[in-house]
Amino acid sequence: MKEHYWILAGIGFTTLIMAWLPSISKRIKISGPIILLLIGFLLFALGLPIGWPDPIWADKGLMYFSEMIVIISLMGAGLKIGNNYSFKAWKRPFLLVFLTMPLCIISAYFLGQNFLYLSVPSSLLLAAVLAPTDPVLAAETQLDDPEREKEYKGKIRFALTAEAGLNDGLAFPFTYMAVLVAQAGSWAAFDFSDWVLDKFFLKIIIGTIAGFAIGRSIGFLLDRVHKYTGIKTFDGFLALSLTLFSYGATELIHGYGFLAVFFTGLSLRHYEKVSGDYKTKMHDFIHEVERLLLVVWIILFGASIMNGMLSLTDWKGIVFAFAFVLIIRPIAGIISMIGIKDSFKNKLAISFLGIKGIGSVFYLSWAFVEFEGFEHKNELYAITAYIILISVVLHGLTAPSIIEYFKRKTEQNENESGETPKE
Repeated sequence: MKEHYWILAGIGFTTLIMAWLPSISKRIKISGPIILLLIGFLLFALGLPIGWPDPIWADKGLMYFSEMIVIISLMGAGLKIGNNYSFKAWKRPFLLVFLTMPLCIISAYFLGQNFLYLSVPSSLLLAAVLAPTDPVLAAETQLDDPEREKEYKGKIRFALTAEAGLNDGLAFPFTYMAVLVAQAGSWAAFDFSDWVLDKFFLKIIIGTIAGFAIGRSIGFLLDRVHKYTGIKTFDGFLALSLTLFSYGATELIHGYGFLAVFFTGLSLRHYEKVSGDYKTKMHDFIHEVERLLLVVWIILFGASIMNGMLSLTDWKGIVFAFAFVLIIRPIAGIISMIGIKDSFKNKLAISFLGIKGIGSVFYLSWAFVEFEGFEHKNELYAITAYIILISVVLHGLTAPSIIEYFKRKTEQNENESGETPKE
């Protein structure tokens, strides 16, 4: 029983710190995940008696846990985006998804083949899992709830929030491609037409339509049931229920659940007849659940690092990780936004803050569950862990200051012009 009490005390201590973490992060200008990572190191060093990763986590357990965090975060991302943004504003995230992401995939695949000397399926898998940016670890770079964002309609925050919401689902076809190539044994045996028609177009279309339909339908019900029967709900946990339902139902009808969850939150947010206060309550509830799960994940991630995860690759894996975060993503982002009429500082900030995280872990574990014959499994986990660690530390030390700089700049321009800058 003594171990049981140690576990409860350790979890309670960590979540207690989490309650003050947003304010602490703002004051010291260091991202919360860095502090949680250090706490994970500490709890592991103290020997808190829980099932620490050794150092690789069980694929299926890791897949389910990371899947839950990602879908909850995607619902939060959808609920954050209000009606403040025009179609013109969506050009930035669309370019990040449809140009930056493919450029990153091609670059990572090429380096996986010619620098890391991985097999074709493993190179493709590495490139695919590193494609999405993370909606979980990037709280400081994303929108706050739009109902409370009247003072700051930031291009950078919107672009990063929308990008993370979209590309966490659009990375799935490329992860599928890696699995199908591995199962086929070679590029020559891979059925490219089936992948394009089914895994790319059909599943994306179904996921997108299902998400919009579910969000609009629930918005309609929330409005009409109350209007005609007097029955109403103001429970924030509806956001969690919607997350699980839209994800599971869409996967059952052969669509991408990640996309469906994001578009469910987005379409419900845009259903104007539902009270804005209630939407805020839903956003706040899902955000609290996300923060709780993040505490657990970061602590276990820190333990896997302490337990030797990073030793599973050599110097080439480390060089690749730094190159991907510091060179490939920023350059790909800047290239994709060449046609956007925006300052170079804005473009550089958006390109640099492509934070990697839990979505990559989900895709990697999902691929290993789908096909157990991947080569270089430990090395792929280690390289992904290096990239997440570099992203957590580097972006965690810089993102709060970068976002604060652009917020002050926006407010200064607004005061000088007397009006809010348009997107």
